[in-house]
This record gives sequence, structure tokens and C-alpha cells, in this order.
Amino acid sequence: MWSESTLEAIQKLSNERFHLYQIAARHQLTPEQRKRLEEINRELPILWDRYRRELVAGHVPREVFSSQGHQQAA
Repeated sequence: MWSESTLEAIQKLSNERFHLYQIAARHQLTPEQRKRLEEINRELPILWDRYRRELVAGHVPREVFSSQGHQQAA
């Protein structure tokens, strides 16, 4: 069973990373912002791997799977 869905965590971190990149486009990031960006960039690949494993194991609700345009096996 999944907690805060893995996909929701991915989306949350991706949005946070996007926000940090927007800041970086305007001016230099603070050391804390750079550290957070590094943390996010380490965590996202792990979450994507977990999400793929959940899909294969069938732990992702059908609604999430279907809403992403994936076809389900019969």
C-alpha cells in the first residue's frame, strides 16, 4: 500500500525543483537553496524507481494508472 502516493511525492518535489530553477534563472541560489536542490535531485530518481516498481507490482490504484493514459492488461 502506498502512503502519500509516490506519484504525488514526485509531483511535489518536481514542482519545488522547478521553483528553485526559476529562482536560479533570476539570481544566484543561496547555499540552503542549492542544498535543497541537490537533495531533490538525489531523491527524485529513487521515487521514480519506486513508482515503476509499484506499477509492476500492482500497488498503484487503477484510477492513477488509467488517468495517465496507460493501457491495462486484462
